[in-house]
Amino acid sequence: MTPGLLGGVSLVAALVLSVLGLVLAVLAYSLRDGRYLEAAKRLSLLTLLAAATSFAALEWAILTDDFSVSYVANHSSASNPLWVKLVTPWAALEGSILLWALLQTAYTWLVGLRAGQSLDLWRAPVALGTLFAVQVFFFAVMVFVAHPFDAVPNPPPDGLGTNPLLQNHWMMAVHPVLMYLGFVGLSVPFAYAVAAMVARRYQSWIFETRWWTLVAWGFLTAAIFTGKWWSYEILGWGGYWAWDPVENASLIPWLLATAFLHTAQVQERKGLFKGWNFAFITLAFAATVFGTFLTRSGVIQSVHAFASGPVGAWFLVFLLGVLALGLGLLARVSSEIHEAGEVRWRSREGALLAGALFFGTFAFVVVLGTLWPLVVEAVSGAKVSVGAPFFNQVSVPLGIFMLLLMGIGPVLPWRNTQAEVVRHLAAMLLALGVGTLLGLGLGLSLGVSLAIGLFAYNLTAIGLMVAQGVRARSRSLGIPAGQALWELAASHKRRFGSHIVHFGVALAALTIAFSQTYRVTEQKTLQVGETWQTRGLEIRLLSIGAREEANRFAAIAPLEVRSTSREGWGADGRYETRLNFYPQMSSPLATPVVRYSLYNDYYFVLMQFDQEKGQWATIKLIVTPMVLWLWVAGLIIVLGTLYILWPAGARVTSRQASPMAGD
Repeated sequence: MTPGLLGGVSLVAALVLSVLGLVLAVLAYSLRDGRYLEAAKRLSLLTLLAAATSFAALEWAILTDDFSVSYVANHSSASNPLWVKLVTPWAALEGSILLWALLQTAYTWLVGLRAGQSLDLWRAPVALGTLFAVQVFFFAVMVFVAHPFDAVPNPPPDGLGTNPLLQNHWMMAVHPVLMYLGFVGLSVPFAYAVAAMVARRYQSWIFETRWWTLVAWGFLTAAIFTGKWWSYEILGWGGYWAWDPVENASLIPWLLATAFLHTAQVQERKGLFKGWNFAFITLAFAATVFGTFLTRSGVIQSVHAFASGPVGAWFLVFLLGVLALGLGLLARVSSEIHEAGEVRWRSREGALLAGALFFGTFAFVVVLGTLWPLVVEAVSGAKVSVGAPFFNQVSVPLGIFMLLLMGIGPVLPWRNTQAEVVRHLAAMLLALGVGTLLGLGLGLSLGVSLAIGLFAYNLTAIGLMVAQGVRARSRSLGIPAGQALWELAASHKRRFGSHIVHFGVALAALTIAFSQTYRVTEQKTLQVGETWQTRGLEIRLLSIGAREEANRFAAIAPLEVRSTSREGWGADGRYETRLNFYPQMSSPLATPVVRYSLYNDYYFVLMQFDQEKGQWATIKLIVTPMVLWLWVAGLIIVLGTLYILWPAGARVTSRQASPMAGD
């Protein structure tokens, strides 16, 4: 048994089992027969095992340098380090689709385990059937148009190698997997929504999908931040977000899933926004397919995109099918969906809807800006570009609006406003004004000063909400404030986790404002031994050397850096800048050296060097404030999400519980 044969057979088996699972789910729904549903659940496990076997076979082929397998011959090399070989399965088109399919089968199996507990015989078959249908699509794509195990008649002695951009940083072992876990995870609430609309049960599904949506959202958040980190440390331009089309494609489902999470809270508590929630989750899952279409169709150019291939048309049809199914069902049942009341805009549900509409509008703008060049070219043949300036101009006012709503929403009560809310809003606006004036007084730009004010505004809102809850519990139960805080944090994980997430978002916005406004770039050609004094730093080029490595050749220019004033604090050290030359690339790939500090990041890049005598090198220095805190903010957001998801302990019942602030 060869890896190619095992992988190919397992792939076909997974496709057949997915089709059978879909058929059994349809029979279970049509006949209302639980035996077919149980059989479909068992098939979900067999499909997972088949997909896992196929994925393991691909890893086997890569690790053993089996170049008779097309994927290995085209995307691996015997000289690749072990860690690169381990991540090579998702380094190109066919393997990434296999990873998606594997994760899809895992989610389907997990839903099958829970289906009997949370879903009835009307909805469980539809939810499982929807997930099986998604599986059928991905396995069919691999079997018929993007087969990773096609045989190579005359295997070469070595493969073409892995994309060098994916070999240059260990983050490529993490970022794509997190992204796929988020993308695939959104298929679950979509399947539950389809089941709810088919069965005409419009309320209970929102409770059943809360956990699934938060898991997918958390993975997407982690993926976006790790992608930023990869871009920052690898691409050599000193930034972390360029509004690249594929970056945008990851942001769109995140925005729509965020909108859904906010309106879902209102449906859970008040029975409102049922139609909005069906629409948001349909669009969120469709956006994952849209992003995959952009990445794999070749219609856009991006450092993240795969080469043009035959799967673009398949994904386009699948995208249209997802939209037709979700929005078509919504159109059919819209007349039956009755809201449990009216929305009052000066209440929390009004603020949450406004926030959701903001996220939806932001997603639409990103889609429009991403596709506009394609539309213009298709209509007129002209080539236009929509780049960072457009997106920055649009995102700044939208971001300000988001931060304002993020502070107001938790402060407002459900339904009518109260006198205490007015006092809270006055304190928040005071913090906004003081923070903004403080920034201006320090000589900072208006935009950064406003970011400081908005950070203080949101921090004040969080503090007021926590203090209100602690005070109420402490008074009603006669316990110390510290104990009240501990009990509230343990028993109201969703509320406290939301505070943590909101704090992380506010911190991220503050760091983005500083880093985008005050980034400084300088470049100088140095002779070996020469010293460059700039930005409170003394930079000396020590030498120029070369290093032959298994999978690349590296030109190395070590630098000695010493701080000469407070402006350069934290940059002291010796750093090895390098240009990596890969056989697959005609030009070298820079590997920046980043020195993080609490305030400034110092970013050193070897741009070019004397290839004949090794006597000079051109060094680029980029100084960017507060980037370290952007990664801290991302970690805080993910930890807040984990805190919400973490199972709550037994609630305190020995005393009468007091209400949590904002509930």
